[in-house]
Amino acid sequence: MNKVFIDTNIFYNILFETSLTRKARKLLEDYEENKFYTSLTVINELLYISTRKYYQATEELKGPYSLRKLIVNKGYPKFIVDGIENLLEDLEVKVLVENVEYQDMIETASQLKLLPSDAIIALTCKRNDIDTIIAFDEDFKRIPWLKVAP
Repeated sequence: MNKVFIDTNIFYNILFETSLTRKARKLLEDYEENKFYTSLTVINELLYISTRKYYQATEELKGPYSLRKLIVNKGYPKFIVDGIENLLEDLEVKVLVENVEYQDMIETASQLKLLPSDAIIALTCKRNDIDTIIAFDEDFKRIPWLKVAP
């Protein structure tokens, strides 16, 4: 059984019906015999993006700083929090806590031209002997120690 990391965009496209939902489901099916992993960075991104898109759809999000106010006043939508928790449980995903040094993240982001969160994810995979990532993010293809599906 191999270790496979699941990125934010895969989870998002499973939780919400999009043009990539079918493709995301197929990828998870293709790798279902493996052990799934993700990280706190991914969960952070997923909760933030899902909540922001939800409040945009309800037209409650008025400006760049209004999401904080909405979260203070209304919290995170329960169906999003429950959806994330249920998805992680259903797929038996282990959530890794990153143990990445600042300098390693900066060097990896700079050398491979990655966003900081993608560098953290890449280094987390490397430190946990994970060589495959399921992601729709083309940037991961620049990481020499990762195989990207699709």
